[in-house]
Amino acid sequence: MRRNVVVATGGALFASILGLWVLNSIFNIQPLNTPKAELHFLVPATSSNEHLCKLMLSAAILRYPTPVIINWGAPEDPDNPNAGHIQKVDTLLGYLDDLSNAGKQDDLVLIVDGFDVHFQLPAEVLLKRYFESNAAAQKKINSQIGTINAHGYNIKQTVIFGQDKACWPSWPWGQNWQGCWLAPESTYSKFAFGPETDSNTNPLEAFNVRARWLNSGTVMGPVGDMRNVFQAALANIAKNHTTDSDQYYFANAWAEQEYSRRLLQSEPFTKKEREDKYLLWPKISEDQEPELHIGLDYQGLLWQVLGFFRPSVTWMTFNGEATPGRHRSSREQSFVRDSYLDRTLPDDLATSRPPFAAVLEHLESHGKSGQATDLPTDLTWRDLKLGINAISNNIFPMLHYTGPKWYRDDWWPRMWYYPYAEPLLKAAVSLDRAPISKQAIGGKMWWPAEMGITTGKKGDEKGGAVSDKGKWLPWKDMCGPHEAFLWKPQ
Repeated sequence: MRRNVVVATGGALFASILGLWVLNSIFNIQPLNTPKAELHFLVPATSSNEHLCKLMLSAAILRYPTPVIINWGAPEDPDNPNAGHIQKVDTLLGYLDDLSNAGKQDDLVLIVDGFDVHFQLPAEVLLKRYFESNAAAQKKINSQIGTINAHGYNIKQTVIFGQDKACWPSWPWGQNWQGCWLAPESTYSKFAFGPETDSNTNPLEAFNVRARWLNSGTVMGPVGDMRNVFQAALANIAKNHTTDSDQYYFANAWAEQEYSRRLLQSEPFTKKEREDKYLLWPKISEDQEPELHIGLDYQGLLWQVLGFFRPSVTWMTFNGEATPGRHRSSREQSFVRDSYLDRTLPDDLATSRPPFAAVLEHLESHGKSGQATDLPTDLTWRDLKLGINAISNNIFPMLHYTGPKWYRDDWWPRMWYYPYAEPLLKAAVSLDRAPISKQAIGGKMWWPAEMGITTGKKGDEKGGAVSDKGKWLPWKDMCGPHEAFLWKPQ
């Protein structure tokens, strides 16, 4: 009798576990104890124009948080437009301080240039790739300095900046500047851009150069670590104000980190580096912590810069099927076509919300189906032309228009949402606040940051933004005058 009770109890427990697994599989139910965190979205801009509105439009459609506009309304110096870059560092640090003091140090924050960025993929894809990139970076760090050193000195990647093919601004030292020569080797293959890869020494003609330098126009990381990075940049400004480009000071801080990491390697510097009397070497004080957890998004996994990458960026559909895999020798592998030629979607995008999910959710909230709209709600990511870095084979979540600025206008109609932008925006704005992804990412459920609005009130059917002072900035005021540049007339 006792054995039967045990068997029955065990069977009931198994059935309960099986039932929970089935429910989770069908309804994407997350464990009740899954920790929650927020993604904050900060955009430096003193005023609005069509380019800021393109950023806001694309971000809203793709489920990014409401942007906080940093330095909104601040005076501009017409004689020195770069002076605002230094002010931006100080104001952003103040905002990060406020978040940290509010107990948000483990939240993630995304900061992008206000006038040069268009989003292409959903926020959930960016989050997945952020954690994927950090995991890959850790493997590389461990192989370079050893797992014991990496753990003992807390060396890791959590703050990811954009990539650049040119080391800038390096005046007046050129490639001897520490922000240039201390940059780690690029993760692109040795001949990624042909047999003359890296042979061009002219920074104005860097098309065949592998990206390995820091671009400060896009950056993402935990609030606490980002705060440390901005403090280091501000300290660099105070110590040696050389230029009004914030990128210079972030690259200096990164170079100090890379210098300290090199010292942990068995052969930290080459003979050529040791004997070069023109190289600028970092000067790190005894009370300074150079490890800032900085890394670069070398291959456009999170964002793609356009400067000198233009010949490598193209648009295509990814509606193919993967070629069946089989084991091949290393010699055979040299002649096998790249998987991207099969034009298949990466898993992180294929499993994300479909492109017209906001429209369908809006209709369902009113008891309607996709048949109640003329929008092509049945389209999937396989049906859309998407921008890709044809060298790294990555479909980029956002495009950062470094270099020639006219591409911001010429390529805007290439964005998949352009023909349907206005109704997509209205649908996205109409939805209640919800997790960015239905599944945990990096062990947490990520929510768009809740804005503290102290002045004004939401109510615009097309959304808006919040100033860093807490003022609500409605779409009709910021972007109403620019709508002719944003979407096709209906």
